[in-house]
Amino acid sequence: MMKHKVIIDTDPGIDDTMAIAYAIAHPDIDLIALTTIFGNVSVEESTQNALSLLDYFGQQADVAQGETRPLVMEPKPHSYFVHGRNGLGEVEIPKSARSAVDLSAAEYLIEKTKEMPGEIDICAVGPLTNLARALEIDPTIAERVKTVSVMGGAVYRPGNVSPVAEANIWNDPDAAEKVFAASWPVVLAPLDVTTKVVLSPHFFADLEEADPKVGKLLSDMARFYARFYRSHSGINGCIPHDVMALAYLTIPGVYMQKRGALATVTKGPGIGQTIFNPAGKPTVDPMWGERPQHIALLDIDAGFFAAHYFDTIARRSPTEIGD
Repeated sequence: MMKHKVIIDTDPGIDDTMAIAYAIAHPDIDLIALTTIFGNVSVEESTQNALSLLDYFGQQADVAQGETRPLVMEPKPHSYFVHGRNGLGEVEIPKSARSAVDLSAAEYLIEKTKEMPGEIDICAVGPLTNLARALEIDPTIAERVKTVSVMGGAVYRPGNVSPVAEANIWNDPDAAEKVFAASWPVVLAPLDVTTKVVLSPHFFADLEEADPKVGKLLSDMARFYARFYRSHSGINGCIPHDVMALAYLTIPGVYMQKRGALATVTKGPGIGQTIFNPAGKPTVDPMWGERPQHIALLDIDAGFFAAHYFDTIARRSPTEIGD
């Protein structure tokens, strides 16, 4: 089978780290690069975290630093209260001595898709500013990308930073609108699907036992994350949001998928809201008929997903579990 050639656009981030660990561990993913963005932390901190995580996981991949602020609006505060002061749940890992490549994230995405047209899967798990900037510089990038899987938005459920908005989209709604209006194949993993999966403290304790290096790091970071979830929403465990955008590439069959057009509210009290119009649903406003059709992931087999994630990180087949 051909491996998925993946670039993760990321603001690490605890659940970002869970996604990066999954990309490295999964036999069907070839992690080409991490492009960094502001969001959970500043873009400089994102870049340092990306480099340090790759070193910790023993993975060779490029890192390209991205945009420092949203396209139009004033920057929002970073999410240190969710992810810890260093973005990694306040778990210290050795700082990398390596540096990012000379290209910006947007330039890197453009160049890599020229090198490998039709082969690159971009997985965007932070604000979408780098992708929007790449579209501005070279609109033809949309023709060269295999897929753009995005963790973001809330379709049929409330947001997590406002009554209607999810954090990644809210952090740069103008960028999200550009990405959703482009003709590349977008797959959206919104809160509708991500919040269906809660990984418990027992899950991480077992993962730490199964993999004392990667599992222990994820378990240590998850403790901080779980404290946030417990105080914020009474959940016993944490939600691996970003992994679900990436796992669409490897286990698409566990998701309920719906085609339709996506748009983002860029002003007013609904700023950052993601709007979805299912394919075939008529509207009076002709705009919806003119927009590209994308995919929204709206439900998931949560038990299968959790078992699959565990097996991938622990590098064991399901038949080995319990031996």
